[in-house]
Amino acid sequence: MPNQTGIRQRELCDLLGLDYKAVALAAKQLGLSTHAYLQQETGWILKKELYYPPDTEVMNLEERLSPKEAKSSLQRRKWMDILRLFGLGIIVVLGIALIKQVGIGQIRANVAQLGILAPFALILLRSLSIVIPAIPSTAYSVLAGTLFGFWQGIAIIAVADFAACSGNFYLAKRYGRGIVQRLVGQRFMGKVDSFSSNHLENNPFLVAGFLMTGLFDFVCYAVGLTQMEWRKFLPALILGIVISTPPVVALGAGIFTGGKWLLGLALLGMFALAFLAGWLNRQHNKNGRSPS
Repeated sequence: MPNQTGIRQRELCDLLGLDYKAVALAAKQLGLSTHAYLQQETGWILKKELYYPPDTEVMNLEERLSPKEAKSSLQRRKWMDILRLFGLGIIVVLGIALIKQVGIGQIRANVAQLGILAPFALILLRSLSIVIPAIPSTAYSVLAGTLFGFWQGIAIIAVADFAACSGNFYLAKRYGRGIVQRLVGQRFMGKVDSFSSNHLENNPFLVAGFLMTGLFDFVCYAVGLTQMEWRKFLPALILGIVISTPPVVALGAGIFTGGKWLLGLALLGMFALAFLAGWLNRQHNKNGRSPS
């Protein structure tokens, strides 16, 4: 009877009598990810981090649930998204009210008195939120623009993103899937797997595009699990940082300084990034692997 629950990569290797290290080495020699290699060699199907036998019709989770259960699952997901947005909205409103009360000039003056500690702390917090993707990171870009202004804010976020994203790539490349799973957690490992099995290593421009989206931290881990080399990853990373950083930092800098051109840049840039993310998501879903 076909296995409808699926098994993990190491379980598949054990089941078929394959040596996991030999599989990884063979995949590397062929320039494939271990996911792509195992699918190619065994015929087993990878779906949401689990492998299914070739004769198994793998369905999406909602399709495996009863109509009532599927509807309930979707409703819970929508309510969670609404609650997250509501919570974020409250934090933003309270933050704006506090800054207006104290004065942005006074806040920046107080920050300036901290010297190098202030930007260093922000770099550290932003980097930590990238290495551990469960921690929201976008707020730090807005905060950088608010506290340090447009150009200095861009420099701070660019340094943090370059260091942390390079670190993600290195950790995945050097230590493999195990360390990535411990850092992102079992809940989010499916996002990494969906990207690493999407042949990103063959298309640096597609990597750069995904690095401009809100999933860039997962993408760095995912690309590190493929055969993409540093010389291809770094230009894609730099391009992603250069294009995606200014709009979000400009939002923080423009709100409190009244800079209309900054707000205009922020809105246009974020609209363009949202359009790009939507297009990339559609392309990603065409391969049958949704990042969400």
